[in-house]
Amino acid sequence: MTQPLPPGAFAKALQDRREAERRRRLIIWGSVAGLVVVLGVGIWLALFSPVFAARQVVVDGTELLTPEQVTEAAAVELDVPLLRQDTEAIAQRVRDLAPVLDVEVHRDLPDTVRLDVTERELVYQLVRDEAVSWVDRDGVVFNTTPKPTAGVVQVKSDDADDRLRRDIATVVANIPDDLRPQVSLLTAEAVDRIGFTLSDDREIVWGSAEESQLKGDVLAALLDVEAKVYDVSAPRHPTTK
Repeated sequence: MTQPLPPGAFAKALQDRREAERRRRLIIWGSVAGLVVVLGVGIWLALFSPVFAARQVVVDGTELLTPEQVTEAAAVELDVPLLRQDTEAIAQRVRDLAPVLDVEVHRDLPDTVRLDVTERELVYQLVRDEAVSWVDRDGVVFNTTPKPTAGVVQVKSDDADDRLRRDIATVVANIPDDLRPQVSLLTAEAVDRIGFTLSDDREIVWGSAEESQLKGDVLAALLDVEAKVYDVSAPRHPTTK
């Protein structure tokens, strides 16, 4: 049999429930307010406070360029918070340096902008009267020096435009590895008139850059034949004389 509630028990239970719900709401709103404050402080620290402002620029990966040259080109705004740094604009300014193939820009807390630079790799040197041009695999000239570098393929071409420089790079890359140090001079009169001379005066007629991998393989085998001239311009029908 159900016992009747004591006088006022229902009212007290209802009051307790309302009080518990009020405390729960206060806790929720307090938590939300605390989170807002924390987020606000975090945003202020990240975007406006000098606590995480850029104080220094660190450059990695350079050999041809100096860190100072890269830092100057990057033009990072010091004393500006890291999150407000325009990393793409910084990267583009560094990429505009001729020796730079690519660069990654990192924000290193608390105060550093780090630039990881990938420089272009030298494939051959284009020898001209006034200077020696350094050329990469894409035919891009990225440096000049007054004298050639020992051990690097030297190229003579009077009309080396973008297309021809790329084609020469393709040819150089496909010369057999053990033969490349013996190349005394590569000449390129036109895109279909590329050839080179070895240190023992043997001449190689390469032709165009088409099928350069096949031409390299054929040449490696053809050199077993004693001759003065090796013509792999038509690699499926090579000739010697």
